[in-house]
Amino acid sequence: MLTLPIIHRAVSMNVMSQSTTGNQLAVVSQSGCTVSFFDLDTGLRGDILDVLPEGHELCFDPARRVVYLAHTYRDGFYLAHSAKAHEITVIDVDTHKIVEIIDIAPEHGPHGMAIGADGLLYVSVEEGPAGPGALIAVDPATGHTLARHSAEAAAPHSMILTPDHHTAFTTNKQTPFVSKIDLTGVAPLARIPVTGSEGLALSSDGARLFVATPAISIPPDPEVPDTVEVFDTASAEPLHTIAVAHTPVAVHVTADEKLLVGQWIRGTDPTDFASAGVLTIFDARGYTRIAETEVGRCPINIISAPDAATAYVSNLQSGTVCVVDLRDPRVTRTLEIDLGEKLPPERTLPNQGAHGVAFIPPTD
Repeated sequence: MLTLPIIHRAVSMNVMSQSTTGNQLAVVSQSGCTVSFFDLDTGLRGDILDVLPEGHELCFDPARRVVYLAHTYRDGFYLAHSAKAHEITVIDVDTHKIVEIIDIAPEHGPHGMAIGADGLLYVSVEEGPAGPGALIAVDPATGHTLARHSAEAAAPHSMILTPDHHTAFTTNKQTPFVSKIDLTGVAPLARIPVTGSEGLALSSDGARLFVATPAISIPPDPEVPDTVEVFDTASAEPLHTIAVAHTPVAVHVTADEKLLVGQWIRGTDPTDFASAGVLTIFDARGYTRIAETEVGRCPINIISAPDAATAYVSNLQSGTVCVVDLRDPRVTRTLEIDLGEKLPPERTLPNQGAHGVAFIPPTD
């Protein structure tokens, strides 16, 4: 564990009560190096925590009432970064205070996270001194890494566990396969061919895997179509291809089996995602398109409330989170996230604002 100075500050306007007892949303600003907490009943932002640089994903641990924040790089983002980070910040969701920082070195580049049935924190990490990119199992009580499952890829990024927690899948960016990892150690790793990959999601029963393809590249490959590929999780065989109009990055399946796909829209310059993004809603069983609504620039993460009535879409380059009514698909509220200081001229891409999000229900 690391012991570092902790800064705890509150915004001067739109402040929620410290005694909030309803649902909350935690949001990371990647370039702002903060985590903000919002009261979802009012939409007001309360505490903002200053955290280590370049936080990417959040994972809520209901048993411990904390969120874990993975710090992936010291500066920059996937396509342009400096040294890789190796910390996971642990934040109490009721007091909004940092309680500890887990150092996973020699592992580095942590990104996707999930809590296993065993209470361990499963984290995707990039290749480095410890070996190829992998999924590691961290004991939150001690900060020790107890297991390492190779993904046989350089940069495992997003990850997800099946409902029985026996299997994990990682998307691996430009590497042309998704990794299927048997966490019991019985079956060898399976490589599921794709043209590169971004986000992933599972059907509620865990029988089908949805993968956003291809990986973002600048400039894009005009020969590679934008799709969401559907696979059988047991056999790893393809089931269906869902064509989408723009670059799919974030995918999510709600409790009532709606597939939500966040797409980035390029401007006239193919290297610039200058336009607002879109959220397209599909039937996750029959793959038919239900509706579509505009969101912010570069939707990077999507989560939904347990009742499947509301989605939360974080928009990387807008520095916002769109609150979307899924019953009458439209944005009902936009939450503003700090983007951080203006980047120096040599950085040609804009700040990376709202990234990881976590829905936090109240205590029972």
